[in-house]
Amino acid sequence: MKSGPPKNLVTIKGTKDGLTIMMDDRCSFDELKTELQEKIEKDKQVFGHGPEVEVTVDTGYRYVGTSEQEEIISLLKEAESIRIKEFRSEVISREEAERLREEESLTSITRIVRSGQVISVRGDVLLLGDVNPGGAVEATGNVYILGTLKGTARAGLEGNTGAVVCASVMEPTQISVSDVLFYAPDRYEKKQRQRPMFDEPVFAYIEAPDNQISFEKTRLLTQFQNKL
Repeated sequence: MKSGPPKNLVTIKGTKDGLTIMMDDRCSFDELKTELQEKIEKDKQVFGHGPEVEVTVDTGYRYVGTSEQEEIISLLKEAESIRIKEFRSEVISREEAERLREEESLTSITRIVRSGQVISVRGDVLLLGDVNPGGAVEATGNVYILGTLKGTARAGLEGNTGAVVCASVMEPTQISVSDVLFYAPDRYEKKQRQRPMFDEPVFAYIEAPDNQISFEKTRLLTQFQNKL
């Protein structure tokens, strides 16, 4: 007589933030589903009908795609008191790896960005040149400009609140980091060609807790990023 698959392929741990369901990454996915269903049916104390509990599903070194996640969610729906908070895995898809590679890369561009032109980059961008009024440079990461910024610079396009805009000469029309905006004051715009806004290179960042754009000397940029 053949013995069934070894048990404890699914381990349930309670934490202060809810439950973590840890799944063995060395067995078949069908074996995991079978044991998970058994535990849902038998362990009434954990999977009962009491107050709603948040659950994190940890799949270890097993990649779980969308279809597999949906199967797990379908099984856990049998326990009405459970709400899945997140899926956690030590591996990622090829598409996700490529996206992360782009996010962590630095794109270097040498040119002048003139009125009506827009440079858009995934990750960080280093522009060797000026951004004229009406021109724009934007990135999902940081924006570094070795030149004069007189147009628009947008950093952290996809919600990166720790991104910065750095320029050798900071005379912007508009700056944004994530969804926080800074517009050059009218009084500054009128005097823009007469006197620089800052007397040395600076970077723009979101200052907490006010959630507004502030400026700091570029020589302090490393210190700022280390704090993040």
